[in-house]
Amino acid sequence: MLCSKFQIIEMSYGAGPSVPPKWINKSQPSTGWIFQSKVDLRLTPVGSSAYSKLPKAVQDQVKNLGADAFGVQQLLFDLNNAGLSTVPTISGLASNSAASLFLTKYFVNTYFNQVQAAGQPVLNYTIVKHDNPSTLIPTDLNMQVQPFLDPTGKALPTPTKAQQDLCTLNYLCSCYGHKLPPAVPFTWNWVSADEAKQFHGVVSINRNTFADYLKWQLSPSIPKNCLIPSAKITMENTGFTKIYTVGVTPGGVAAFARPDSGADVLTLHYENEAKDYAGFHNDEGEIHLKPSFDVTVTFQNDSIVIVQHLNVYLSVRSLQTTVNGNIVDKTLKDTYKLGVDQYGKLAVNRQSDPLVDKSENPSTNAFVNLFTGVNQIVDAVRKLDFASTSFQSFPIAVVQNFVFPGGRTFLFKKMAFSSKQDLVAAMTYAEATNK
Repeated sequence: MLCSKFQIIEMSYGAGPSVPPKWINKSQPSTGWIFQSKVDLRLTPVGSSAYSKLPKAVQDQVKNLGADAFGVQQLLFDLNNAGLSTVPTISGLASNSAASLFLTKYFVNTYFNQVQAAGQPVLNYTIVKHDNPSTLIPTDLNMQVQPFLDPTGKALPTPTKAQQDLCTLNYLCSCYGHKLPPAVPFTWNWVSADEAKQFHGVVSINRNTFADYLKWQLSPSIPKNCLIPSAKITMENTGFTKIYTVGVTPGGVAAFARPDSGADVLTLHYENEAKDYAGFHNDEGEIHLKPSFDVTVTFQNDSIVIVQHLNVYLSVRSLQTTVNGNIVDKTLKDTYKLGVDQYGKLAVNRQSDPLVDKSENPSTNAFVNLFTGVNQIVDAVRKLDFASTSFQSFPIAVVQNFVFPGGRTFLFKKMAFSSKQDLVAAMTYAEATNK
């Protein structure tokens, strides 16, 4: 820490009436007086951390989970909080000089110790909080410092000045109330020397966290394609005529599964069926209607791929004659390519493959149709609204509306999914970019 201006003025009375008072007037030189402290960045309320000893109100200010949690102002607040710092030493000033004696006596030993006991900033200021536009709101936060690592993942024993400059301050966050695991050293460098020339850092979102976000966005559209079937055979004309009736209504229940590994991050499978029979020992006829719906979400390079598959199987039997097939068999594939617009915000471009329609036509000849009405049944199912209005691409807003954490602080330059399907985006400080 240093101050733009620092001046010490003291008057010392003489030893007796004959000794005039002595004035001391010392000003900080242009090189500055630098106060150096070690700051405990372990923002955990348990254990021996300095944070655990702060008053609750100060803890809330230090662990700011709002829109400016990752801003330079908040970082200065944390690093200059006396409650997290050791007693400072002064560089740029001879230890036996009058200025050093006065700074140590009145600033370090008196002022600093008082603000340290109260957990206050060394120099008084407050953080003004703003509304948080981020989609993922942190519910817990910790920090750690990581040195630049060699190719084996170990810290360099004697790093150069350039390598020291590649040391990173890592914000470790959890959201949705999940417990934040203890901080452990990473075995890779977040920013290489070449990358440091292009951006200031990266944000990495765990695959499961981003998959959960998409799950909540996609789920409201799922029931309209989860079809509840009905099937009925009615005997008329003293059993000579069989009336086959089928129908489907949306609203079935299905839930996404989230695989722990692999490119597929979300999968959904739904199926339902309805059957009915006619005659003694069911020998007069049978009808079977079975709809199913599948969704797969894949993270791949810089894209999100969503594949939907809607299928309706129909089987109709009259006496010994059976006709069956997948009367609806459609697959829809959409690729949402992630990018960054001119303002450093997320931009999404959707590319839809042509609809793949493998629907079968199990229609039969006129004689068999006279007794089963299968042609009319197939036509009736295919004319149901779900086949044309419900089976559609998910809106681009499902992805487009995502706002990265730190969206007020950072601009993003590029993004892609890692080999483990975590979303990684390069970022620069908006304050530095706008200057």
